[in-house]
Amino acid sequence: MNYTTLASTAVMGRERSFRSGSFVVYIFALAVVALVSVASYPGFMSFDSVEALRQAREGVQGSQYPPFGSYVWRIFDWIWPGPTLMQIFQNGTLLLSFGWILNNIGWPIFVRLIVLALFSAVPALLGTMLVVWKDVAVAAFYMLSLALAFEIASSESSRRKKWLTAAAVFFLFCGMAYRFNAASGALPILIYIFFVNRGGVSAKEGLLKISAKAFAALLLLFSLVWVVNSFRFPEFTRLEKNTNMTSIMRYDLVGISVYSGVSFVDDKSGNPVDPKYLGKIYDARHLNITSHNDSEGRIADEVDNLFGRWIAAIFKNPVAYLKHRFAVFSEYIGLHNREIFYVTHPNVDENKLGVSHTPNRLTPVLVNYVVSFKQSLLDRAWIYYLAGVLALVSAFVRGPAMRYRVEAAVALGSALLYLAPMYFITPAGDLRYNFWSISGTLVCLVFVFAGHFAYRRDKNVSSPGSAN
Repeated sequence: MNYTTLASTAVMGRERSFRSGSFVVYIFALAVVALVSVASYPGFMSFDSVEALRQAREGVQGSQYPPFGSYVWRIFDWIWPGPTLMQIFQNGTLLLSFGWILNNIGWPIFVRLIVLALFSAVPALLGTMLVVWKDVAVAAFYMLSLALAFEIASSESSRRKKWLTAAAVFFLFCGMAYRFNAASGALPILIYIFFVNRGGVSAKEGLLKISAKAFAALLLLFSLVWVVNSFRFPEFTRLEKNTNMTSIMRYDLVGISVYSGVSFVDDKSGNPVDPKYLGKIYDARHLNITSHNDSEGRIADEVDNLFGRWIAAIFKNPVAYLKHRFAVFSEYIGLHNREIFYVTHPNVDENKLGVSHTPNRLTPVLVNYVVSFKQSLLDRAWIYYLAGVLALVSAFVRGPAMRYRVEAAVALGSALLYLAPMYFITPAGDLRYNFWSISGTLVCLVFVFAGHFAYRRDKNVSSPGSAN
């Protein structure tokens, strides 16, 4: 079989998904969801989770947290009060969507089940799935959008394509709305959605136009996300200003001071704080830890012209700024020899919402499993990213005859573009922030392996003297 265009990887040679065993894959995915929910019942909740649920019940306020997640949670909390249904929805959407992708690849049922089990057992993912965190919701919606787009590639009905496309774009918007920094990861998926809807246009000839349309669509979606997360509905009144960037700039000023030896941080009297003191309290793992380490209360609570001071500090000490950002990013991707930071949150924080957790027999089994990998390579995100890049290179070396290489590039592109801006804006090295990036990379690996298997099979079939 000879494939001559890039389009062949997305359309030609596709094997239909809904054959024997597909239903079993979905049942298995739901069983994993149930296992996670029972072990963490009613669903582990950190401060972020508690605040999201509080705003879902009492009315959104904005500030540090995008209100979109609270709007969604309000629906589930009305049906079944508490975090349980929200957790089931997030994990279920993620694993069922991944199962849908596996079914569309058409592997034997036992292979699909093994891959789904391995995906679910990745400690870097499982630890986050135990907690009702928006990182899972972002990944769930992105995975669903990718699965829908993958389905479009094999659909022959124009009407069905339109419905699938509308759904894929809508769920992509939902994923973007959960986090202010999620938009970059949506671009490759949008490009793929336009790609599989291009009609008879050659992929190479239309790639630039497709990318331009996708970027325009991304700007439109981002504008809608901004509106949804900036105003209270249905009143349409302006919410509190998001303070995430303010916290990041203050953290950066501490880091720049530490690495430059020149203080850019004032004390409460308006005098520069001793850089040696800042070095003692500075912690690249989290800005909150750094703040809590200021036991003497030297750092001023308010900073005049923070943005201007932040910009000036970066331009005066770019090397120190990059060193600070690299230190935080190294914690983020696990590029160090210490244990990985914040692999899960195995409890429900104290709250006034009536939500509490009582450990059961499954709780220590899953929690101890996750925690046991804190020093392992399986919790170091950079390992997955390196494996994804190497796998994708191997796919493109095969040439146009390699199936699923476009899909692999889309999954990895989304994962890495989601990761890229975090070098500059991440406030901490929480493992959970890698959730979609690791998930997308694993999807890339699935597509690459499927492509290599199909390539070898097709080559054997087309070889002279091969068995029929």
